[in-house]
Amino acid sequence: MLAGPDSTLDTMKKAVWFTIHAFDSVAEIDIDRTPEDKKFFLEEKAKLEPFAPKLKTAAGAIEDHELGPGMRQQARVELGDAVQDRGVRDGNAKTKAALRNKPGLPASHVFGRRVSELTEEKLRLEPQKVLQAAGRLEDVPDFPEKPAIKADLVKRATKQESLLAERDKGWTDETQLDSAAVRLRAEAADALARAKAALDGRFPRQRGYVSSFFLDVGEKAASKKEDKSGKPLE
Repeated sequence: MLAGPDSTLDTMKKAVWFTIHAFDSVAEIDIDRTPEDKKFFLEEKAKLEPFAPKLKTAAGAIEDHELGPGMRQQARVELGDAVQDRGVRDGNAKTKAALRNKPGLPASHVFGRRVSELTEEKLRLEPQKVLQAAGRLEDVPDFPEKPAIKADLVKRATKQESLLAERDKGWTDETQLDSAAVRLRAEAADALARAKAALDGRFPRQRGYVSSFFLDVGEKAASKKEDKSGKPLE
């Protein structure tokens, strides 16, 4: 099966390179070809060649982003969440201890009946929930550590919001890379289809010969006496 627009970027990259190498090698291998045939092969190869470096660059850019900024930003968000949760639990414990046996609103007014409801909130929502909790500290009786607890909660939640915004920007960059790759795959698939049509036209009723110029990306693709990896079968 010919690589199509729905193929992965890696598959399309391999398919294009495969056909380029086939066009480049046929003059040497196929002893039955005429000078006109050889010229035809070179012309078809030239049409595909621009896609080879573009596909390689696109695949590299996506991988670099996934393993670099993308992975870094996700790691920072998850680390920031753990640090934020620690601050919430610490603030809750200190507030509970300070307000024990005091008149007025209890610590649960700030942090909820179960602090886990706050620390287990969705990543994107938790910073705002923590900032709201910090604001509710103003409703409870004063105690020496209250200003420091509030400032600490605000600092942690604000930092987490900045980490989430950083990750969102990274997702936008990744989406742009993916969109460019989709367009490139479609263009490369069209170029492969055109190359096959040209070969079919020049060598009618030679389906096996024509198919040898293209990487078979079907699930059951396997060469004679070889598995899909190209290793000989015993």
